Amino acid sequence: MSRRFRTFLFSFFLLAFAVGAPALALYAQGYRLNWPLEPGKKLIVKTGGFFVKVHPKQSAIYINGKMEKQTDFIFDLALVTNLMPRRHLFEIKKSGYQTWAKNLEIKEKEVTEAKNVFLFPDGLKFSAVEQNIADSLMSPDKQKIALRYQDDIGWSVKLYDINRGITAKLADQSNFSVKNPEFSSWQWIDEKTIEVSVNSGETAETYSIATDKIPAQIIKKSSPEIKADSGAAVGIKMLAETGDYYLGQDGLIRQKNGVAAEAAIAAKIEIIPEAEYDLRIFGDYFFVSAKNQLLAASKNGKTFEKILDGTAAEMKLAPDGKKIAYCSDSEIWVFYLESRIDPPAAKAGDRIFIARLSEKITDCDWFNSDYLIFAAGDRVRTAEIDNRDKINFAEIAEFSKIGGESSGAGKMFMDQGKKIVYLLPGKTLYKSDPIE
Repeated sequence: MSRRFRTFLFSFFLLAFAVGAPALALYAQGYRLNWPLEPGKKLIVKTGGFFVKVHPKQSAIYINGKMEKQTDFIFDLALVTNLMPRRHLFEIKKSGYQTWAKNLEIKEKEVTEAKNVFLFPDGLKFSAVEQNIADSLMSPDKQKIALRYQDDIGWSVKLYDINRGITAKLADQSNFSVKNPEFSSWQWIDEKTIEVSVNSGETAETYSIATDKIPAQIIKKSSPEIKADSGAAVGIKMLAETGDYYLGQDGLIRQKNGVAAEAAIAAKIEIIPEAEYDLRIFGDYFFVSAKNQLLAASKNGKTFEKILDGTAAEMKLAPDGKKIAYCSDSEIWVFYLESRIDPPAAKAGDRIFIARLSEKITDCDWFNSDYLIFAAGDRVRTAEIDNRDKINFAEIAEFSKIGGESSGAGKMFMDQGKKIVYLLPGKTLYKSDPIE
């Protein structure tokens, strides 16, 4: 080997080292060549990552159609690194489950997170629990379902205990003092008491049923005396009340037994004559529904904001107590009572639009703190509240396929603790296998 050739090789490798060493160092630090170059983008960029936490475990992560990783067997999470800073299609898949998909932006030197992904199973199985049911009501604590039975003999009321999976009789027509009582209406007063109204000819009576007594204690309620609104300031008529607060005819919300002129909040409502009002409190917010609209104001707020056109058929507090879901006959929304840091970030008072449906929404509840479950028309579905890109929906059941009964008139209840769905399509109550 000649001296000239050795000099050439030395110069070549020296140049290669001078160029390659910095390139390798940049590569090790996460820098990549951004090619093909997008308009307005840098040629050399630093990569980002994607962190995901998924139920169930061992779910596959696909990025732009290519499987990249599988979630951990123990902690059901995964981190994918060295992703170019641009939008990517992320898909989470597992055999026997419905796919989650979302286009998310990856930024330089940042990790995009999706910490609350839940995959719902295909073909959820249901089994019959009770038959000949005319109506049903879930208790406020969601631990019991009141069932009203109707047959050729008459009607009766029973209680289904969700935790124990047993049904106990509460009352039938013979337990009421009037002759041949016809069922009129019913409601849960609290977690232990059901109020039932009956008619017999021109006589109407109301009874309370204490469900925690054995046998159930049935007490006839006396007709209420007409008297001034209890706890209201003198000269102020109550239009709606809840807990320690009430809405007065002057449009102000006051605390019961408080100073007459002192309002609980500065915000005032323009009262519509003869309209019916409903007042509710969640966290630091007052919610007032009336005349096909829902209004909200914080306890420190100066004005009420309209947050829904239409009557709020459902208002449900999330299990974490940090947000509520509310819906009309056709729309579903989420209102944040507290700020949220984890993606998708939100401020207290923010509201998130979830869905607008052509079918009437008959039931809506929380599946967990990050997913809603609702019944609309013949279908029961879930929806995530992560509104980045599109919202993922999952099919749970169709009323007409569960019991072969008429569609569009079913009821749905959610046992959040055991992740069991109860459906009433017609006259039979069904329960699902736990959603795992």
